[in-house]
Amino acid sequence: MMHVSWHRWTLFGLLLALLLGGCASQPTTESRERDRRAAAINVDLGLHYLSNNNLEQARINLNRALEVDPRYSQAHSAFALLQVRLNNPENAERHFKRALELDAEDSFTWNNYGSFLCAQGRKADAQRAFDKALANPFYRTPEQALTNAGVCVMETGDNAKAEEYLRRALDNNPRYTPALLEMARLTFQAERYLQTRAFLSRFTAEQEHTAETLWLCYQAETAMRNHEAAGNCSVRLKERFPDSRQTAALLELERRGR
Repeated sequence: MMHVSWHRWTLFGLLLALLLGGCASQPTTESRERDRRAAAINVDLGLHYLSNNNLEQARINLNRALEVDPRYSQAHSAFALLQVRLNNPENAERHFKRALELDAEDSFTWNNYGSFLCAQGRKADAQRAFDKALANPFYRTPEQALTNAGVCVMETGDNAKAEEYLRRALDNNPRYTPALLEMARLTFQAERYLQTRAFLSRFTAEQEHTAETLWLCYQAETAMRNHEAAGNCSVRLKERFPDSRQTAALLELERRGR
């Protein structure tokens, strides 16, 4: 009887050890949540460094995010953006696709993937990606995908379709400066100069003039023979952005005019 009892307790002990070992080898919910939080922090840091053009530090943080939580879609999405900046399109596409495998409803990634595809000349694929972004009713910033879709369509020469997208973007967010700038460009190309002026006015109500907006201002006011306003834009462009390509173009125009 003692032998049987010992055997039973030994078997129980072995089973208990196996169960405990199995539990130890499996990540707990708490550890997964901890890894996800750590990955999210590193993604935020990586995107911050990426926006400040510190690509090496961005790479360090985004690699760390992927190591900590390789199933975190936002880590792959952010790493794809880094690869775009590093001009590694194959790696960028691989990580965009992996991000979307992990979260097919992520409008942020669909939008960025669409912009990437457009830059690669794959306009139809880009349009499908933008449509995917916009199909999500919980997408908080559809003006971004609408503006990017408009820019992509504009590159094909379909300005009417581009304007439709851009106006939808502004319907969603009337103060969205990228859409205001693109509408200023589009209306200038269409020689609708009063509208160009109006969109530039809305743009500068939200942020300071850029070299691009001052250049558009100069050209539109010149086309309308409003020489005082054109001169004002010219002076501000040369003073604030002396090394810009827009100032170089302006100086070349002035040189030819003399």
